[in-house]
Amino acid sequence: MSLAVETLLHPFGNGVLDINDGKTAFLNAVYHPDISALKGGDLYLQQYFAPSCNELVQAGFSVSPDIPSKYKSYDFVCILLPKNMVEARYLMAHGSRLLRAGGVLVCAADNKAGGTRLKKLMQKFGFDDLYDDARNKARVVWGIANNLDEAELNAAILAGEEKPVLGAEFISQAGIFGWDKIDKGSQILSKYISSDLKGKGADFGCGYGYLSDFILSHCKKIKQFYCIDADYRAVELCRKNISKYECKKEFLWCDLTKPQDKVANLDFIVMNPPFHNGKKTDISIGQSFIESAHKSLRRGGHLWMVANAHLPYEEILKQSSFECNKLHEGQGFKIFCAVK
Repeated sequence: MSLAVETLLHPFGNGVLDINDGKTAFLNAVYHPDISALKGGDLYLQQYFAPSCNELVQAGFSVSPDIPSKYKSYDFVCILLPKNMVEARYLMAHGSRLLRAGGVLVCAADNKAGGTRLKKLMQKFGFDDLYDDARNKARVVWGIANNLDEAELNAAILAGEEKPVLGAEFISQAGIFGWDKIDKGSQILSKYISSDLKGKGADFGCGYGYLSDFILSHCKKIKQFYCIDADYRAVELCRKNISKYECKKEFLWCDLTKPQDKVANLDFIVMNPPFHNGKKTDISIGQSFIESAHKSLRRGGHLWMVANAHLPYEEILKQSSFECNKLHEGQGFKIFCAVK
């Protein structure tokens, strides 16, 4: 858990900011025990990322992936800022517009993820008389919404909203993985996926839908296809990007490090699993994806997978009772076709 959330909540916990019975929105919310300081009034929690959303739900909170649509209705808006600056400004602009006149915007970020620039960012949106606190190698900045710069808010929202990418072949949005490019690993994997895939399959970690689009455009005998991702925005973008294909499609927003009972008896799965938790390499994420894939495939079903060459997935695939075939190694990647 990022210590930036503790920094964000500190002004509420020590009484510098008082929720009282006010209306509060927390964008990009994550769980922390000190979040109880925000529960004094009407609280709206927003989170795109399924694991973080699930943790909040397990702690007894209601959470939505959607940013509130009713502008000028909140007394406080708190934002835990992501590292992607386009996404961060997009959330800040929406958060600013949610505030009533005199409402307070409270933003926090790790110092290495933009925390040191927070004051300047908020000043650009028209916030004056800013206050800040630094702790946990992070910074929290807050200010009152009066006379905001509407042109700057418009520009930030326009830059961060859904838009055509890759020659308008896809729609994507800043903040999701590889949002404006074709991931190199996925592109290499597409060269080795069989063109005669059929029956029922899935894209584990579908992103905006590059691999899903490739498979459905090349394999005409697929009857049912699941697109699954932990990022709500990615699932919705994938839905739009592959809407032209006629096979039965289902789109699931969920955490693939946990088994998915809704997805079973599949003939094939394709995946390019994440392997970072923040900046740290974490092979347990890919391992959990592999275990979930094994449970979702029928006996004899195939897993098509790409991984960075330095990661030890051959052994993990074998430990998960897959018959592992390495099809390619090069350009920093390995391609596997594993059979259950």
